[in-house]
Amino acid sequence: MIRQNVAAVIAAYNAEETIAGVVSEARRHLALVLVADDGSTDGTGAAAEAAGATVLSLRKNRGKGEALRLLFAEARRRGCSAVIALDADGQHDPAAIPTFLRRYDAEPRAILTGSRLNAPGQMPPDRLDSMTVARFFVSLAANQFIEDSQCGYRLYPLVVLDSIALLKERYATETEILMKAGDSGVPIHRMPIEGRYPPGNPTHFRAVADVAAISRYVISYLMVKWAIEAVRPGTVYTYRGPRTGRDWWYVTPATDFAFEALMVAVALPLTAGYIAWHALARRLGIPAVASLGRSGIPLGSLLVSVWLLPVVMVVSIAEFFGRRLGIYGGLTRRLVRRHYAYPWAGAES
Repeated sequence: MIRQNVAAVIAAYNAEETIAGVVSEARRHLALVLVADDGSTDGTGAAAEAAGATVLSLRKNRGKGEALRLLFAEARRRGCSAVIALDADGQHDPAAIPTFLRRYDAEPRAILTGSRLNAPGQMPPDRLDSMTVARFFVSLAANQFIEDSQCGYRLYPLVVLDSIALLKERYATETEILMKAGDSGVPIHRMPIEGRYPPGNPTHFRAVADVAAISRYVISYLMVKWAIEAVRPGTVYTYRGPRTGRDWWYVTPATDFAFEALMVAVALPLTAGYIAWHALARRLGIPAVASLGRSGIPLGSLLVSVWLLPVVMVVSIAEFFGRRLGIYGGLTRRLVRRHYAYPWAGAES
């Protein structure tokens, strides 16, 4: 049966060769498929429309964050209760949509995220490393273990999106949704999917710039979250809607960048202070910085992982450019596996 109240949403940029197949397959399960043609210079919009999608066009390339905001607003305007986000390049198999829908019917207020970790050996190694590090920190911010925090194949209930101010751009928007939703008490569940990496399909994810943008935002979010928990014992959920929590520090993109840079610069001593206060307060029976205890990760290991992040980023950037010259290292992988691949106590199996 074709579902009427859930829309597929696809942000597309120069995806003329793949978008029609994704749209056609999604329409087997969903009546409405929305595509945001994000300033493409090829025939992406025409191909999507010919395949049966409703196409929203952006005159200039604005990035995935802006495209998603446009798609969410259109789905809301059309009376949908939820959206399923897929990539335009064929990485996400629309055949999994019925599985998402069944879980949504059982838990209509939960975010469902695809997980490609059933067969991690199929994932490109550098992508697996960056995903593992991102998962470590995003899970801390979201108060729950998110197995694959970088997968864009997701179901979002619109009631959840309506409670969140989406302020970030490009790929950081997807991370922003998970952290703010989880940090407001929304459950986030994994949905095992096939990891597909079609040969020859270019990625628009910038290995250095986008990783840096996401990292800055996640670290700044954690510094604010833990500060709130430090002065409000017992508080775990620090995001309570627009202009609360981390949002309070957002004024303009430029000032937010400056704030992120400041938080990154002071993250190491701040984290040490938060962990020390958490440990001392726990001895005194005070639940300060309470979310630190949710993961089950030893506090010393958590501190080392935060301290090592700048080193891992520098090493990974060096190895990224080294591979272009035919030089292969492996230090990044060893650091990631040792310091960021922690399972959470009681994580969803």
